[in-house]
Amino acid sequence: MNVSRLLLLTVIVPASLLFTGQANAGEYRFQHEHVLGTSLELRVNADSAVRAEQAETAALKEIDRLEKILSRHNPASELMQWQNGSKQSSLSKDLLIVLNRAEKWRQLTGGAFDVRAGAFSELWNQAAQQQQLPSEEDRRQIAVTLTQAPWNVDAAGTIQRNDTLAVSLDALGKGYILDAVCQKIQSECPGVTGLVINIGGDLRQVGTAPVEIAIANPADVSENAAPLMTFRKSGELALATSGGYQRYIEIAGRRYSHLIDPRSGFPADQIQSASVIAPTAMDADAAATAVSVLGITAGLALIESLDGFECLLLTNNGTVQASSGWPAGNTDWQAALVAAEVQGKTDDKSATGLKVDFALNRPEGGRYRRPYVAIWLEDEDGFPVKTALLWMQTKQPGPRWHRDLTRWYRNDRFRKLAEDKELIGTISAATRGPGQYQARFDGTDNQGKPLPYGKYTLYIEVAREHGTYQIIRKPVELRADPISKQGLEENVEIRNASFEYIPWTTK
Repeated sequence: MNVSRLLLLTVIVPASLLFTGQANAGEYRFQHEHVLGTSLELRVNADSAVRAEQAETAALKEIDRLEKILSRHNPASELMQWQNGSKQSSLSKDLLIVLNRAEKWRQLTGGAFDVRAGAFSELWNQAAQQQQLPSEEDRRQIAVTLTQAPWNVDAAGTIQRNDTLAVSLDALGKGYILDAVCQKIQSECPGVTGLVINIGGDLRQVGTAPVEIAIANPADVSENAAPLMTFRKSGELALATSGGYQRYIEIAGRRYSHLIDPRSGFPADQIQSASVIAPTAMDADAAATAVSVLGITAGLALIESLDGFECLLLTNNGTVQASSGWPAGNTDWQAALVAAEVQGKTDDKSATGLKVDFALNRPEGGRYRRPYVAIWLEDEDGFPVKTALLWMQTKQPGPRWHRDLTRWYRNDRFRKLAEDKELIGTISAATRGPGQYQARFDGTDNQGKPLPYGKYTLYIEVAREHGTYQIIRKPVELRADPISKQGLEENVEIRNASFEYIPWTTK
């Protein structure tokens, strides 16, 4: 999936795709950071914790295996060795499958999808550093190269490159890995009856259990933002979202999407986010990127022409369009857009409330399990009036863990507000860096009633398995005056923490 994976999969409350409901006795969830450069959530329905952990191990092992083949960030990967000419032998089956599928999508979209489009991204990034648009000559030179096929395949299946532009498989590689992980667990993990895996915004589900999915609202990137829409889907599912609201560049005060049209060299400018359902995660991944580039009319036409494909598009002028077979769900998206002021002229800073940004510190080594985190407000009497973010599990295998969030857990009145539901779940939105998050207090309490202006204490509490316990306390006075961005203390678990406040209206 390209940097443009916009939606989020999550257990209903935050923004994007969500799985509603809490984990039952047979459902186990595993969350890791720094997996393929982003975050991983794995939900496993199994007959025991041992079976679920075996599935987790199998999933991580398969991800590691395919990363060594498909990664453009690892100089020793098979993809990079092939590009630099150091690999002379025939390519692996996995790499050949992804390369061939990439070429099929290039042909299918008339060049709107091209795994060499990173050449334009590099050009625009350099332009952003210089704060001037790329030169016409540089842009055209790359565009001419991209009119030709990137490689030729002979009868023996050998691939010969036609140019030296860098190849990135990000726009379909994660999807391929999701498909492979599901296949691996289904074939090698008895006792597993269902699986949902989300890597950096790409989602794949197997099993018969229905899943409630919510599409993220690009106007609000906080973890607990209200979704744009929701729908329920049973059976197998592959879904990906692409768009430029999370990743962009700025030149002379104007934002440009990081998604570039390989045919012209200009950033895509019609669609804020494109969510695509497809038969496989690899195709959903590629199609979401392609539709974002093709635009509304051509993008919808492409999806309607493909069996098993559906899409939901949020345009830059604030309208929502869906393909003819997009799953029915709540139809209040226009109201959601108006409420969030998504009309192509505002950004996430336009939303009122107290916003808290933070990053999870990365322990030494590679990936790591996401710690349990709670972010909430207490009033002057020490009563917890609002939880903005809560990562925990209230049933196996995690009850002991949420008790480690000692400040949050100590107040029985507050704890009971959340023990039967998970306030935050899996999120699938535009791809972002691992461990980087935002929570927002919208001016209401846990019952949905308006919070009065006054003095509060902001808490960020973290408990990490085999790690440390940390808590941040910050007194804040929330009134009719805004508070500009202020840093919060850092610790071994939390870094780059800050908050800012745009007053909410109160009675």
